[in-house]
Amino acid sequence: MAILTGNNGVVKVENNAGAQTALAAVRSFSVEITSDTIEKTTMTNDTRQYLKGLGSWSGNADIYFETSEYPTSTTGLIALNPTGSTELVGGDTVLVEFFLNDTSNKFSGECIVTGFTVNSSMDGMVEASISFQGSGACTFA
Repeated sequence: MAILTGNNGVVKVENNAGAQTALAAVRSFSVEITSDTIEKTTMTNDTRQYLKGLGSWSGNADIYFETSEYPTSTTGLIALNPTGSTELVGGDTVLVEFFLNDTSNKFSGECIVTGFTVNSSMDGMVEASISFQGSGACTFA
C-alpha cells in the first residue's frame, strides 16, 4: 500500500451547468466526517450501548487569494457560488470534490459554503480560508 503525499491535491467545484472547475491556488484542505450516537443502555447492561445516529461532514480549504479571480472569473472563488451572484457564503449547495493527490482518491459531496475569511499581512501572501458544511452524504472513491 502506497503512502500518499498531499503536494498534488486539488479541490474541484461543479457549477450549475455541470462543469467542474479546480479551485485556484489551494494550499491545504481538510474533510471531517462524523456520526452521532444514540445511547440505548438499559439497567440490565454492564456497559453503555449505542446505536448509530445521524452522520454529517464538513471541511475547509486554505488558498492564496487572487484578485484576478474574484468575483468575475469562473476559474477561481466564484466557482463556489454557481448562481453567479457576489454572495459567497450561505448560497446554494455545490458539488465539491477533494482529490488527495491524484484522480483516483477523492472525497466528494454536496455542500454549502459557511465561511469565507481573508487574511493579509505586510510580509506575506494574501490568503483566504473557506469553510464548507456538507448537505447529504460524503463519499470516498
